Amino acid sequence: MKTTKPLLLAFVAAALAASVAWADSFEPPELSGTVFTYYRTDLTSKEESYQEGANEFGVDRVYINAMGAVTEKFHYRVTADVGRKEDIYYTYDLYLDPVSGEYSLVETRHTRRGGLDFFAKFAYVDVRDVIPHHSIYGGIEKMPWALYEEDVWGWRVLREVATDDRGWVTTSDLGFGVGGEFANGLIRHHLTYTNGAGYKNPEGGLSGKAVEYRFSLFPLVSDEAWAGVSINAVAKLDNLGEKVAEGAAKDPVNIYGGLLGLKHEFVSFGGGYFMRSRGEDDELAGTTKVDGNIMTAYATGHFRVSEGMTLHPLVRYDQIEPNKDQDDDERTLLIGGVGLKFFDDKLALIPNYQTESYKALNEFLELEDKSNDYVYLHCQWDWM
Repeated sequence: MKTTKPLLLAFVAAALAASVAWADSFEPPELSGTVFTYYRTDLTSKEESYQEGANEFGVDRVYINAMGAVTEKFHYRVTADVGRKEDIYYTYDLYLDPVSGEYSLVETRHTRRGGLDFFAKFAYVDVRDVIPHHSIYGGIEKMPWALYEEDVWGWRVLREVATDDRGWVTTSDLGFGVGGEFANGLIRHHLTYTNGAGYKNPEGGLSGKAVEYRFSLFPLVSDEAWAGVSINAVAKLDNLGEKVAEGAAKDPVNIYGGLLGLKHEFVSFGGGYFMRSRGEDDELAGTTKVDGNIMTAYATGHFRVSEGMTLHPLVRYDQIEPNKDQDDDERTLLIGGVGLKFFDDKLALIPNYQTESYKALNEFLELEDKSNDYVYLHCQWDWM
């Protein structure tokens, strides 16, 4: 956090300088931002009663955007992201196989929220209509899938979409891409070629590259009421050409799936299935076969309560199978809540309940069902 304040001040100073320097440009820089905060009470059962009922105030994200255009075709975006670092640690447990009677050591990877830090989330140019109805991107650019599905899900303040939440895809990365539409919006697509590490992680010379592509079909685009019905597919090839010990190359990681989406005046819905796979075990490269899947479904209602206030009941269910060859690693996530939006959707308050179920070894080295249970009050503030 020692570098956060100077970097943030430098970003604001650069944005203000750009505003003055380009005051007469085609579209002067516009500053905007989003703040995600929450209050959380932990309802998870603990071994010691005094550990139960922990509660906290927190800040998940602060986004500051500067967007504009130098000419009709040459646009740009810079976004500062003040968010939580993710600390990774491992635990090790002995597991007794009830059939063979043999013990094995089980390694479990955990992540926990670290302190706030500063990141450059977006810093790209957007050259429009060199290819009709398309944009060409270069820099720390938006990726094809995560942000697109976030628009269907609508509640990034509560949780990322399932593929982003589990680290299968990311929202931005360094590289270039192209995206646009055909047939008056009937077909929309986006292709990127990037480092693959994500905007928060460093890249190395031996790091692989990633290709990600989204194809979306809007079959009822000409019907105003149902124009938000979409059929979507995504494919990502990761670790392309990545090298590890003794010059060996890692197997590419393949991620692919689809989503049926609906954005309607009264209801939004998304239902998708995604798969991840990697080639056979390679001891020399230090890689193992991965073959998992994610199922996700969510829905939100939209009701007008009064002038400037809307009500949004919401629910989401994810089922995650990181490795289908392992029987005890499945996780499920359930979110239920109600969103209240005020001041033309500039402010949102969302009381909600989240529970994530999983299996873990108890003190008798037996697998049992466990869960993490929380009650939240999330708040999202958008400003311009």
